[in-house]
Amino acid sequence: MTSPDLQPSDPRLQDEARAFDFLEQPESWPEDPAVQAELAALLELHLALGAHGPALAAELAPTPRARWTSSWSLAAAAVLLVALVPAGITWQRTRSLQAQARDTARLELVAQKRSQTRAWGAFFQQSSTLLQDFEQNPTLCRKGEEDRRQEREMAVTLLEASHQLAAQGAPIKEAEAIRASLHTWLSEVALEDSCLPVERARELRQWAAANNLETQAERMGRRLKGADA
Repeated sequence: MTSPDLQPSDPRLQDEARAFDFLEQPESWPEDPAVQAELAALLELHLALGAHGPALAAELAPTPRARWTSSWSLAAAAVLLVALVPAGITWQRTRSLQAQARDTARLELVAQKRSQTRAWGAFFQQSSTLLQDFEQNPTLCRKGEEDRRQEREMAVTLLEASHQLAAQGAPIKEAEAIRASLHTWLSEVALEDSCLPVERARELRQWAAANNLETQAERMGRRLKGADA
């Protein structure tokens, strides 16, 4: 409230007058609807104070100690304006920060899904390559045993990746079913010795062919690569 000792030239009253001018110019208000609603309510209050403020001041403070004038309504409105406008601006800034946070979270989620899709695609492509290599005639460790050292090492690596992918969850339902089939075959290869008996190598090839593993892995790898593009 304005002190009874304030004069019209007092800088504090001039600041209040500028705030009052701003309040009476809706076209200069911020575009934010919430801030405009606050300022509209404040303007309504100021008009009411302008109409009834002096009489109310006289009733509340009849003693000489509180000789209020019509500037009482101006000061009251200015005080409320100073209180409400920063709150509105703060609210607007908070909304902006919240929107930025949502955008950041959305972008991080998209990046996470794309990274997940790439990991699944790489698993299927590498599994397809391994299955193709397993169809080739390798060198022999000794008579009756195939040298499958490289294939076994790759199977161990892919088996670890398969465990991690299962924990993450598949980008599409079909991918999980194919991963599970590949996981079983990879487990068998990983458990074998590097020098694999010819009969056992033939069994693993027949198993892969019977379940169409190489074709499914190659197809799913291309599908996920296209989804990530």
